[in-house]
Amino acid sequence: MAAFVAQLTLSALADQGYDDLVAYEAILTNAVERSPPPYGEAWYGETYRDLAVDPEWLAQSLIANASKEGDGSRKLWDLVSRIHDSDIREQVRLHAVDESRHARYYLSMVDLAFPGAVESSLRPLLQSISPGYGTRDRPEMQAPSSTEIVLDEIVQMNIGEIRTRIHQLLLAPVIRVHCPEDNRGRLQLILDTLLNDETRHIAYTARIIDEK
Repeated sequence: MAAFVAQLTLSALADQGYDDLVAYEAILTNAVERSPPPYGEAWYGETYRDLAVDPEWLAQSLIANASKEGDGSRKLWDLVSRIHDSDIREQVRLHAVDESRHARYYLSMVDLAFPGAVESSLRPLLQSISPGYGTRDRPEMQAPSSTEIVLDEIVQMNIGEIRTRIHQLLLAPVIRVHCPEDNRGRLQLILDTLLNDETRHIAYTARIIDEK
């Protein structure tokens, strides 16, 4: 089952035209064979689906994902401020903006799938999860990190985005079951956007890894 993670990822990249990442393909395939990720195993998906039947668990999971995206966006913003290479810096900056937006998307999914579940008194706290970065925002630059440190962080980002994309594939069918029919169209737009964004994030980090 370990090879499934690599096959699924490489197939998604090929669908978006990234089918020439020869070095990255070899690196990823070797990595999942040497250290099989649990989220590529059948038991992982089965456990997720068993838990996601519970609407309270799923709502809490969505909020936890929003928090993870918000925290990840802030960490990327810090990384942006330490990247000397202007091309890589811009790609990571736009990634941070995406993650900031994704935090809001996960909160929107809570409202769509479970209308009225979030108390109004909690909304200001939940909205603060996203740092609110926009496409015109830029962090204050700091002393640049070494090429090795930046590349290590990009490798970690690539791994994280692969995991997140698989989680989204697990999430989509179960949240549709919970969601009221009138809200499913808007929910699907968010799910599609998230999956497309995560695939783009895997692609650009894979390209950097392949080139390096």
